[in-house]
Amino acid sequence: MKVSQLLNYLTIPLILVANMAIAAQSVDKQLQVDDNLKLNIKVLRGDVKVRSWDKDEISVKGTLDELSEGFILDKQGNQVTLEDKMPRHFNGNNKSGSDLTIMVPKNLTLDAEGLSSSYNLSSLSGIIGIYSVSGNINASDIDNQIFIHTVSGNIKTSKLTGKIKLDTISGSIKDKNSDGEISYKLVSGDLTANSSAENVSIEQISGDANVQLKKVNELKVKTISGDITLAVSSLKSRANLDSVSGGIELKLPKNLAANFNINGGPGGKIRNSLTDDEPKKEKYSPTSYLKFQTGSTGADIKISTISGSIKLSD
Repeated sequence: MKVSQLLNYLTIPLILVANMAIAAQSVDKQLQVDDNLKLNIKVLRGDVKVRSWDKDEISVKGTLDELSEGFILDKQGNQVTLEDKMPRHFNGNNKSGSDLTIMVPKNLTLDAEGLSSSYNLSSLSGIIGIYSVSGNINASDIDNQIFIHTVSGNIKTSKLTGKIKLDTISGSIKDKNSDGEISYKLVSGDLTANSSAENVSIEQISGDANVQLKKVNELKVKTISGDITLAVSSLKSRANLDSVSGGIELKLPKNLAANFNINGGPGGKIRNSLTDDEPKKEKYSPTSYLKFQTGSTGADIKISTISGSIKLSD
């Protein structure tokens, strides 16, 4: 066998071993931190888990992206930067990305971002902001202020408490057992929620929603080209619901005290299965309307639609 051929045979396994070493580059780092921790995480692709523990320390374990140019864990006062540094331009799927588990103190300010990275967070308290382009975000048992945004990923949350904002452009949102004040924003995605939040805002375009609410003080809904079903167990103050080319179904207890003001708008339809009150329409007018009161003075409910449908039921 020629020497050149032999060298080729020997070189190939060495290259493979080197590539495997790069792909499996591991990280195991710890860092002592101060009170009022502000943590910035930047992991562009892969899977990131963030959990809390009762230590004044950050721990990072797992493997880096196969294209990683190095791991950064830097502390400046109470601010910490955690980054799996990537080339300025790169290609590759998310399976080649980072796989990290990050342990942090429970109380902190967290700002995490990624491109196709998926984040999974639990048991945190503070100002929590998560932003991803095409990754999924799962969050549970978090309180204070929570801001979650993804462009084409899905959001799944459980037991969030405080001031909450969930926002996706072409993904879905599934939220359960939230409490406090919550805002949902979706474009071309579906919403499923079961919440105890007192103040609720929903803005949705080209998607359907099924929402169950328990103890609402104030409810705001705007939907375009989508259908929404709302089941409200209790309403204290007011509800304003608007739709364009979509359907609104509002389910309420029969014993709810409320003033209803419903505008069917041009091309809209009103159906009332909650009481015996029937919609009315002025002569030569394309608009139907319905006004009535249940019980003594209570919440104010205003619903309007353009080219959509409105249904009241119990």
